[in-house]
Amino acid sequence: MSEWTPADSPPPPADALRGRRVVMIGLNSDRVELHLATALKDAGVDLYAITEPSSIAEKLCLHRDIPFSTHHFRSRVDARAIRLYRRLLKEEKPDIFHCLTNRALSNALLATRRGDSPKIVAYRGTMGHLHRLDPASWLSYLHPRVDAIICVSDAVRRYLKTFNLPDHRLTVIWKGHDPAWYDAPAPRSVLHEFGIPADAVVVCLLGNIRPVKGADVLLQAFQDIRPNENIHLLLIGEVRDKRIARQKGRHPCVHFLGYRSDAARLAGACDIATMPSVEREGLPKAIIEAMVQGIPAVVTNVGGMPELVQHGISGIVVPPRDPAALREAFRTLAADAALRRQYGIHANARIEGPFQFRHTVEKTLTLYRKLLS
Repeated sequence: MSEWTPADSPPPPADALRGRRVVMIGLNSDRVELHLATALKDAGVDLYAITEPSSIAEKLCLHRDIPFSTHHFRSRVDARAIRLYRRLLKEEKPDIFHCLTNRALSNALLATRRGDSPKIVAYRGTMGHLHRLDPASWLSYLHPRVDAIICVSDAVRRYLKTFNLPDHRLTVIWKGHDPAWYDAPAPRSVLHEFGIPADAVVVCLLGNIRPVKGADVLLQAFQDIRPNENIHLLLIGEVRDKRIARQKGRHPCVHFLGYRSDAARLAGACDIATMPSVEREGLPKAIIEAMVQGIPAVVTNVGGMPELVQHGISGIVVPPRDPAALREAFRTLAADAALRRQYGIHANARIEGPFQFRHTVEKTLTLYRKLLS
């Protein structure tokens, strides 16, 4: 599931963008960004990449004959990165620096000058951590020389608007997925090895478990779910919240799996996906991965999640920090298999529709055209 594989069909040619040089900076292992790089090249963009050393992105570049350099960004002010940028400015004469990380963006701004620099495109996938009095914020997203910021959700766009950034600088491009990227879901029988009965309704939470993910609220919700209700919870991911680590073994229907390379496939064997985040959620990949496989979601009204999960259509949206609302949502879906199937069908259609990867490609090309027109 984590491996990059080539896209099967390229998007249409990029017409006016053909031959324009774009340097994509910070390419690493993100599935969508890897496929985006492939699609841009197939569309005729003259792509150059700066990848993390020994990353899966190198495999992509070698496979698709994309010229690249490798660099590990150590900080927001990285002298080696600045020298690399300035060499590329002379040798590659880029039209666009597309910066995928905070550090890539800050160093691009330090390496370029007003008037002779390429267009600078940033990516913002979360809310929070920006402050008007913080120099690091002005050396990144608040810098006036940033030409465009790709916002992973409209919630991120609204957050950036609070800093009085102009509308023309903010573009919402969802990180779409393609169902063809995914293997078949794991068989239901695999859940037996975790001590889950065959007839249980299984809720899963995927991703590294940090305080912002609201796993403590989720466990509070399960405290009042009795074992005879036969609703089980799988926590799949590295536990980085000490409060959560101390809860292991306290509830017979809560199972901690830790990191799993097959996490997305395991989600496909479950009945409900959840993301009870309490703040700063941009657009959770884990929920998209579950929806691709026809799994309905229970999420909180935080960040971009209500843009992804339509309440009462493809899942249930509840207030954050509300264990009773979470518990009621799980019980509602657990009691109605037909409703779960209906929501699951609409969840898959949501990814096949507006969250399909081809829209990510088309909107990125449209942004490039706008900047270079």
